[in-house]
Amino acid sequence: MTKKYKKHVIIGNSAAALSAIKSIRKTGDTGQIILICAESCNAYSPVLTTYYISGSMKKSNMFLVDDRFYKRLEVNRMLGHKAVAIDSQKKEVRLENRTKVSYDNLLIATGASARTLNCVDRDALNFVSTLRTIEDADKIKQAGETAGEIVFLGAGLVSLQTIKALLGRGIKMTVVVGSNQVLSQQMDADSAYILQEKLEEAGVTILFGRGVEKVVKDKRRACVYTSLGERLLADMVIVGKGVTPNVEMTRNTQIKVNNGILVDKRMQTSLENVFAAGDVAEGENDITGGMEVIATWFNACAQGEIAGINMAGGTAFRQGQFRENVTTILGLEITSLGLSQPEEGKHEVVHSMDKKNQVYRKFIMEGTRIVGALLLGKSRDAGVIRHCIANRTDITPWREQIARTPLNFGSLLQTGR
Repeated sequence: MTKKYKKHVIIGNSAAALSAIKSIRKTGDTGQIILICAESCNAYSPVLTTYYISGSMKKSNMFLVDDRFYKRLEVNRMLGHKAVAIDSQKKEVRLENRTKVSYDNLLIATGASARTLNCVDRDALNFVSTLRTIEDADKIKQAGETAGEIVFLGAGLVSLQTIKALLGRGIKMTVVVGSNQVLSQQMDADSAYILQEKLEEAGVTILFGRGVEKVVKDKRRACVYTSLGERLLADMVIVGKGVTPNVEMTRNTQIKVNNGILVDKRMQTSLENVFAAGDVAEGENDITGGMEVIATWFNACAQGEIAGINMAGGTAFRQGQFRENVTTILGLEITSLGLSQPEEGKHEVVHSMDKKNQVYRKFIMEGTRIVGALLLGKSRDAGVIRHCIANRTDITPWREQIARTPLNFGSLLQTGR
């Protein structure tokens, strides 16, 4: 008897979606796959936008796949069509143009959108940009070719990577930060100060402890007013205030949403045959036990793979899910794994700093295992440390020297731990 395959509909066209498509086909499932995406182009990596802005990468190299990928895996693309609603009773997705697409299995992989400001005057909007899409990157790249001054709002990864892309062009760059350090979500104060010094040495001005009151047009430029009464003129204002999961289409459904769409370890939502993966999904953090949106490329790929297997009728569970970021800014390699802040009375901190060589290693310990790590400079053992965190490895033999000396995977295997 011939097996009847289900119709798979995927909303979104990035890491989680591509991973799910490949996963479905690897199982041997030949059912129909329909991919719906608001953008009208093939899948690309938002992570590569700053390389395009810097000029070190061609725009065409940002794309992850070409037409042949979708053709080979028999994916019916509906590009340039935004999904606006889901009817779970009828098992339909409604598009902005009122088209309805039926499904047997649905994967929501819509990602997240950059947070914007609500204090920008309408006539100043042309001077303000986030960085999430190719369209954003085009706008910043064009502005960077003529701008004399740029103001960045927020000192997260997006802002700092964009600064890195624009350095060396003679642009005066100012960063307005609400907290008292850069990369407050990934780094502690000591390590952040090392990065702060590198930024300031490169000519970047950082204004800590203030917010933004409003952004207005001032002749042919923008003007940013801070909460301390400062007036900052800029040819462009770049907003790096984090992202918000794209959950709008779940309104008026029984799909449970907190910050993101709540999923179990199978990537299934509160509705049967409806899955979510990537930056839109909120799953269990294996370290804290709490529900969290973990917006990293690695996590999106892993979640998409799990969702795809389960959509195809298999059984798979997401394991080892926690925060992890690896980046390089101004030559300084930064790795953040697991918890970034210890809990008093529960965790112990082991760390060392070599300020001269810009090396910092910090480990958050819970008993005999690592639950968090921050590495600057000397981080060649990042993969080994991730393995230890994910597998709850007892690191007692290396506890005393781990902050000073990179952990060797061969030694780890020899001990059988």
